[in-house]
Parts: sequence; structure tokens; C-alpha cells
Amino acid sequence: MTSIGSPSPFFLAGKKAYEIERSLRFNGADGSYLARTPSSASNQKKMTFSFWFKRAVNDSFTTVFRSFGNADNRHGIDFVSGGQLRLWGNYNGSVAMTVQPTQVFRDFSAWYHFVLVLDTEQGTASNRVKMYINGNQITDFATATYPAQNFEFGFNDANAETQIGTNGGTSCNFYIAEFQEIDGLALDPSYFAETDAITGQWIPKKYTGSYGTNGFYLNFSNTSSLGADSSGNSNN
Repeated sequence: MTSIGSPSPFFLAGKKAYEIERSLRFNGADGSYLARTPSSASNQKKMTFSFWFKRAVNDSFTTVFRSFGNADNRHGIDFVSGGQLRLWGNYNGSVAMTVQPTQVFRDFSAWYHFVLVLDTEQGTASNRVKMYINGNQITDFATATYPAQNFEFGFNDANAETQIGTNGGTSCNFYIAEFQEIDGLALDPSYFAETDAITGQWIPKKYTGSYGTNGFYLNFSNTSSLGADSSGNSNN
């Protein structure tokens, strides 16, 4: 990446708690992004993504992250026109899922915590995709077409590249911090953040669990290699 966001600490009122020291800015004019293709496949049915984000401009379309195998096999999380988030996906050229909450994100001064839990082993369709903002599960959707049971995502596939900050053609503008993927586990937001008992604010905490084979932890502390994985997996 060519542009680093200013340090972005989060504090617990009255005392210093777990602190996120750095964020990463995606500046669309640079055309930069992060990418990794696993050397071997792992769990493609169950995983958790957690990160903090702040929108930078009112783009009509911005991809936060995605899996890209080819034009017919790709899926990810976008901001769409109006400021809504959307999980979308194609498989063999057909729509495999579209899950779009009604909630909009138009406060460009605010940091939000987003958790995406994917678990297609679940028998109930709505349990296969769960989204949380600042610890609260999203339950109101404009569109909700869930992936089929036992659907295999491109994430953690050795034939698909995980990309952050690009959709392959459109430049992206936003900030992210503390980006984590947990391979093989479906975790709720309490593993990554908590409510301040004094202020009621949603604040980060250190994740102490395992990351699985292709999981990673990007805290952007290595300024010479911004995509360096700090999970211990070396999934840079």
C-alpha cells in the first residue's frame, strides 16, 4: 500500500484498554490493494471475518474484500449505492447469494466494527450468513438470498485469490484496522470486542484464539510490509 492511515487508537473510558495502533488507508487514486492466494485449500464452508472500518468518500460502489477465482466464480463484501453493505457471490456464472442489510453507513467520521460469520453447514439458511455491526446482529435485510447448504466459498481455496481493497477494476477509498480471518470457526463478535461498562461504547479487545490454516491477522504494524500477517501463520 502507498498510503497509511493516521494512528487510530480506541480507548476505554477512564483507563487505557486494548489499543488499535494503526489503520490502513486505501486511496483509490493509487490503485493499491492487498492480495493472497493460499498455497493449499482449507475450510471453505466455515469462517469468520472481523475488522474495523471507516468510510472515506461517498463512492457509489466500493469493494471491501472479495474472493476471486475467475469472472464466473467470485464473491465478497461491497458498499453499494446509498451506503449499504452487501455480501454477494457468483458460482459458475450464476448468482449464488445476495445478502444486503437495509442499514446504511453514511457517517464518514465514525469507525464501525464489522463481523461476518459464514457457516454453510447450517441447516437453516439464515444461519449460514450472519453479520454484526458494533456487536449487534443485523436482522433487517433488503435482499436475503443465502448460499446453499454446504456451499464452498472461494475463501481459503488454493484456486482463488483473497483481495482487500479492489474489485479488479474500481478503485476503493476507505480505512480498515485489525483485519482478521478465522479459518474453520464461526465466532460471535465478543471474541474481538466488548462493551465498555462505563460508557456503553463498543470497543476492541485482543483476540486470543487460533486462526486455522489460512487465517490471518493484519494489524499493519510492519510499515515496510503492510500485508504482513501477525497471526503466526505467515499468511502474508
